[in-house]
Amino acid sequence: MSSLNLSKWDLHKHKVKSATKISIVILAVLASLLQINIKGEKTIMQVFHAGSLTGPFSKYATFWTLLNPDQIIDNEGYGSATAIRQVTELGRQADLVGSADYSLIEKMMMEKQIPGTNINFSSWYIIFARNKMVLAFDPRNNPPFLYNLLDHVNNWWEILALPEVTFGRADPWQDPCGYRTLMVWALADRYYNLTKDENPQLINLTLFRKDPMMGYSGPGTTLVKAKEIDLVASLKAGEIDYLFIYESIAIQHHLSYFEFDDHCDLSNFSLEEFYNKVKVSRASPLVPGEGSPPKKAKTIQYGLTIPTLAPHPIQAIIYLQFILMNPQFIEGMGLKPYSPLYASDTTKVPAPLKSLCTDYPLA
Repeated sequence: MSSLNLSKWDLHKHKVKSATKISIVILAVLASLLQINIKGEKTIMQVFHAGSLTGPFSKYATFWTLLNPDQIIDNEGYGSATAIRQVTELGRQADLVGSADYSLIEKMMMEKQIPGTNINFSSWYIIFARNKMVLAFDPRNNPPFLYNLLDHVNNWWEILALPEVTFGRADPWQDPCGYRTLMVWALADRYYNLTKDENPQLINLTLFRKDPMMGYSGPGTTLVKAKEIDLVASLKAGEIDYLFIYESIAIQHHLSYFEFDDHCDLSNFSLEEFYNKVKVSRASPLVPGEGSPPKKAKTIQYGLTIPTLAPHPIQAIIYLQFILMNPQFIEGMGLKPYSPLYASDTTKVPAPLKSLCTDYPLA
């Protein structure tokens, strides 16, 4: 199996920062020139992104608009699939799309034509960061059986299955964190294989027992919302005790968290072959009748693209270059940046971004 060159940020941050200072000045001048129009109006850059990118993208927007006061960055966060559907199904224009799963860009944009044309919604993606799944909690709420969890007195799935415990998960149709939660369950079944079966299901069935999809409405019913970021408020308010979520979200919201074995948390590319043995359903527990084909488990990798019909393509390229050349913003918020970045096809990536990328070995 091909191996990925993981982040070299710590090794080369001094070089990147020096280059970035120069680049920021150049980019700021270029962007300012591009924003000048006859009426002196500000250009609004529309960005649709994964909910887990809300913190980093807000910071990027703040810094960018300080450098370019004639430009507005309009960030809208959704579950990644819903973010992409803003463009592909609702017909909204976007200058940049950021997904918590790069493969959604491939399936939903690069392989789908714009109605009435023979061109696709996008022709490339760039993979720029990794993340991992954790089980978050707020110790101020004194969640039940916390010390049993942290001291490994009981297995985490045994604790979550108790009627005294309520946990949250995102909708797998709308949000990658939702289907990745189900992947954690399935991978735990395969890794621990408590029943020694060829296709173990014990942990999966145990956790689904309290799920609304199973018609359960008793004590400890699992709470499902559209995207993972919506569940953070529920966790802090004590509506749920535990939450399946990305490590970066837990860090950004100052939550404590329990870490799964890396065979289960989707963080380790060297375990990609093991991850790939699992597929999960993407049937929506919130939107009746909605769902997508089963999803194969993969390492959590974030992707970015500029839609083919972006209203401000040149500005979008410059802004994306600024984002990619400043990985310290996402790193400080719990994401693991790649260096070099990985592109679906470097020949199709805009010229100013080519030097930052290498071809993704599994594209």
